[in-house]
Amino acid sequence: MTYIGNRPSVFARFCRAITFSLLAFLTILMLPWPAVAQALSPSAPATSAGPYDAAGFAAEMRRLGTAIEKSSGNARDIEAIQKALPPSWKIDDSETHYQFSSEPLRALLECNRCDAAAQKSRSAKAKSWTDEIAIEVEGYVAPDPSGAPDPHAKLEQILKRREFAAVRPPSQWDLLRQRINAWLLRMLNRLFENIGRHPLGAKLLFWLILFAVVGWLAMMLVRFWLGRARLDELRSIGEVAFARSWQEWIRAAREAAARGDFREAVHSVYWAGIAHLEDDGTISRDRTRTPREHLQLVAAAVAAAAAAAPQVSRQRDSLAALTSLFERVWYGRGQADVRDFETSMQQAEGLGCDLQ
Repeated sequence: MTYIGNRPSVFARFCRAITFSLLAFLTILMLPWPAVAQALSPSAPATSAGPYDAAGFAAEMRRLGTAIEKSSGNARDIEAIQKALPPSWKIDDSETHYQFSSEPLRALLECNRCDAAAQKSRSAKAKSWTDEIAIEVEGYVAPDPSGAPDPHAKLEQILKRREFAAVRPPSQWDLLRQRINAWLLRMLNRLFENIGRHPLGAKLLFWLILFAVVGWLAMMLVRFWLGRARLDELRSIGEVAFARSWQEWIRAAREAAARGDFREAVHSVYWAGIAHLEDDGTISRDRTRTPREHLQLVAAAVAAAAAAAPQVSRQRDSLAALTSLFERVWYGRGQADVRDFETSMQQAEGLGCDLQ
């Protein structure tokens, strides 16, 4: 009895389940399918606006700025502008492509739970932002009002300046030198390659180079010492020149000639003549002058003196001959003999020195 009594209960539940399934199926069939498809499909991703050229993007920024200004901070209008903003703007240039994000403008317009004054302030900042972007883009595409020349022409003008005169293509001589240098490098490379195969030859070349370097250094040191000795010699002359009279210079010249040093004798006679010219006032005392400068002063004195012209003219001729002899023997480090000494003494007498 119990089993038979339960069968209507199970059957009833089965019938109710079938009924509910049919009702749900009919309900779905009665719904509008476009709305169902839109509800079930994932939302399409937002795309970028554009592409714009530079002028078109500047106009779009001006349009947005005008819309923000007309909203006067109204929350509903600002929200509508925000929803209409694309994620970014695409800008196509002749050379490159840019993608400009709208996030900075969206952040300026975003003002949840703001009062009217705060919303208006943020709208004004957003308007200034769009104006600045538009000005920057318009300045990029606007022609240069200064009328600047073509960059290539300007570069040619710069290269025509004097400081760039050496900037030119290589001449035939430059090309020849490059070929010669390349040939020398190839010869040296072959030489070193051959030397590397013969250890004895490498050692000989090393010692030859070492001896050449040492010899060159020795020559430079000798030249330095000789030049320094000559400077010391000239310095010593300047130190004693003011202390000696022309008579003492003549005495020193005769002593040098007596011991056979005629080079020193000629040198002393020259300074005796200069000291005599200083004593009689023909030239002033200055040991920094060169022999040629002394000669120029005497020549100037000849041109200025009219009454005593014969005497001063004789001094000029004698000093010219004595200066030539002195420069050859002393500065030219030439050999001197007794005849040079006698000639210098005669020129000293022509300068007015009394040798009796």
